[in-house]
Amino acid sequence: MKSFFRISPVLLLCITALLLLACGPKHSTQKQAATSPTPTPTPKPKPFVAYLKDGDLWAIRSDGTDERVLAVSAEGQTIQDFVWSLDGSRVYYVVGLKFYEVVIANGNIASAGELAIPPGVTIDRMEMGRDGNTFALNVVDANLSNRLYAVTIGQTEARELTIDQFNELLPLRSPVIKTISEMSVSPDGNWVLFKDIVGTGEELFVANVETGARIQVTNLYQLGGFEASAETEGGRRIMEATWSADGRYIVFNPIQYCSEIGLCSGRLFLVEAFGGPQLQLSIDMMVNVPNGWTSDGNLLVYDDGSRVVVADTQGFPKALTEGHHPKWQPVL
Repeated sequence: MKSFFRISPVLLLCITALLLLACGPKHSTQKQAATSPTPTPTPKPKPFVAYLKDGDLWAIRSDGTDERVLAVSAEGQTIQDFVWSLDGSRVYYVVGLKFYEVVIANGNIASAGELAIPPGVTIDRMEMGRDGNTFALNVVDANLSNRLYAVTIGQTEARELTIDQFNELLPLRSPVIKTISEMSVSPDGNWVLFKDIVGTGEELFVANVETGARIQVTNLYQLGGFEASAETEGGRRIMEATWSADGRYIVFNPIQYCSEIGLCSGRLFLVEAFGGPQLQLSIDMMVNVPNGWTSDGNLLVYDDGSRVVVADTQGFPKALTEGHHPKWQPVL
C-alpha cells in the first residue's frame, strides 16, 4: 500500500502532461484562426479605352493609367478603324482591306481576314455585329459612293448589304435627332425624344408612347456661352440630341457658335430623361453627340477633335490623352 501511494503522484503528473500536450496545439490553432486578418479584395481594374493616334492603335484605362500602344501601322500605311470583341479580350483593326486582331493580355497580333472585293474602295468605318463574329463595314467606292458589306471574322468572302440588313446586324441604338420632324425612341421603348419650337427657339421634349403626355426636358435660356451668331432671330436651337445607352439621360449639344460660312458647334450637355440640371460634359465645342457609354451607363467617352475625353454623369469631363475615335472595352 505504501508503494502504491508513492508511485501515484508520478503517474498523475504524466497523465497531466499528456493531456496538456494533446490539447495545446488545438487551442493554439483555434486562437490563430480567430485572430488572422480578413484578406483585402483586389481592386477590379478600370476598363480600357482604345483609340487611334498618328495612324496607330492605342489603349488607356479610364482613370488615365496604363497607356500603351496596341498596334503600329507599317510605313506609309495607317489603321483606319477598329472594334472590340464582345468579351473585351481583343481588338480587331483594319489596315487597307486587311483585318487583324490584337490580344489585350499579351499583345499577340494575328490575321483576322480580308475584304476581298474589287479595288478602288476604302473602308471608312467598321463595327462589330451583334453575333460577335461579323464585321459590319461602311466603305467608299471609286465613285465616292457609300456601300455596306459584312465579313465573317477570319474569312475573305464579303456580302453586300442593304441599309436595313446593315442595321439588323448591329446592336440596337437610339437614333440621333437633328430636325424638328425626327424622333428617337428610348431604349425601353416607352418614350420618344424630339425637339419642338418654343417661342423663337427650340427645346427638347419626351412623350409617353401610349398616352402622348409630354414633358419639356431642356431650357436653353438657363445655359451660357451663346454667341450672337448662333441666336437666329433671338432664338436658341439644338444641333443634335440622343438618349444615353440605358435611357436614364439625354445628351445634346445646343448651337452656341456659327462661323461666317454657316458651320455651327456647341458644347455637350447632359440632362436626366425627365428634366433637371443641365450639366456640361465637354471641354470644347463639338459638332455632334457621341454615344460611347460604358455598359453601366455611368461614363461617356468621346474625342473633341484631338483629345480623348471621359465624362461622368455629374458633369466632370476629363481629358485622358491625345487621340481620336475612342471606344470602350466591353466589361462582362
